[in-house]
Formats: sequence, structure tokens, C-alpha cells
Amino acid sequence: MAADVVKVVDNGLAVTTDRLLDSPAGAEPKWIDMGTGVTPAADADTVLETPGPETRVVGVMTQETTTVTDDTLQVVGTITCDTGAKDITECGLFTHLSSTTGFLYLHATFDSIHLEIGNSIEFTIKVKYDQG
Repeated sequence: MAADVVKVVDNGLAVTTDRLLDSPAGAEPKWIDMGTGVTPAADADTVLETPGPETRVVGVMTQETTTVTDDTLQVVGTITCDTGAKDITECGLFTHLSSTTGFLYLHATFDSIHLEIGNSIEFTIKVKYDQG
């Protein structure tokens, strides 16, 4: 007997990103935070390793096309450094403004970006869903 094949189809990918955009208030993964942690992102992460003191910002969420229509969730937001020079090496998407409420949806680590007071980073975070 052939093995079962279960696959999210192209339209299913669009449904997934659409539902993230239309989540109940407070559940959308649209709040962006940045930090200075250097440990690579891991499956069990629940917070940034070393979040900065800056307030999380709400990002603009859109559906984008990478491979098939609307298979990618994109969140864009800008955070300004307001408490001293630092090297930013991580960012995350959260489901709430507050660090005491909501959940970490995505954690990314990257090469250092140096910021002085008044400098900002515009984060463009893309989460591509696929059938693989």
C-alpha cells in the first residue's frame, strides 16, 4: 500500500497567512522587538535572549508572494535606539506589545548592526510557508 500523502495546497498557504492577518486582537504576530543576544535562535525560544530597553513597535502586516500567491507573511516596522549605543544582533515577532503578555512567534539572529542614540532599524520580516 502506498504511503499517505498529506499536503497543504497552494490555496491553503494563502489561508494561513490570511488568518494570521485577521487573528483576534492581541493574537497577531505583529509586534517587533530587538536585542543584543548572540545565541542562535532555537525552536524552544520564548523570549529574545537579551532584549533592548526600547519599546516594541507594531509592524505593518501584509501577505506577499514568494513562490505561490500569498504564501508569505511580511511584517515591517522601525525601532529607534533611544538609550545608548548598542550592537543589535536579534529581533523577534511577538503577539503583544507587552513583554509580560503574548507569545514569541519568530526569533531571528543576525550579524551585528551598530546603532547610536537616534539611529533606527527598519525590520522587514518575511515568514514563508510551504508544502515541504
